[in-house]
Amino acid sequence: MAKKTSGPNKSQAIREYYEAHPDAKPKAVVEALAAKGVVVTPAFVSTIKSTSINKGAKPAAKGKRGPKPGASVKAPKVAAAKPAAAKSTGGVSIDTLIKAKSLVKELGGIENAMSALAALKRLAD
Repeated sequence: MAKKTSGPNKSQAIREYYEAHPDAKPKAVVEALAAKGVVVTPAFVSTIKSTSINKGAKPAAKGKRGPKPGASVKAPKVAAAKPAAAKSTGGVSIDTLIKAKSLVKELGGIENAMSALAALKRLAD
């Protein structure tokens, strides 16, 4: 069984106060209603204001968000970027030159890298 309340209707008191004072802040409403013997919290005042007083606001969209069933989702077309290896200088790609530079740095100089490549060539033959 529903609980019967005695005393003033708090929601109605808040609505009536906002009719008389449309720009009032929730704390001001709490203080004004407390003087009349109606005890409410600022959060409750904000809730009543947003649900009752702002009726002219745009209603929330109903239903599920996202594409409609059966609609195919296509990925946007993006132009394929050419990789750095596609650019070349004199028959050797830039990507290859960058790798060679890191090898030279790792081996401690061009002379060391050339001797390592010569040894590799002898092993391959």
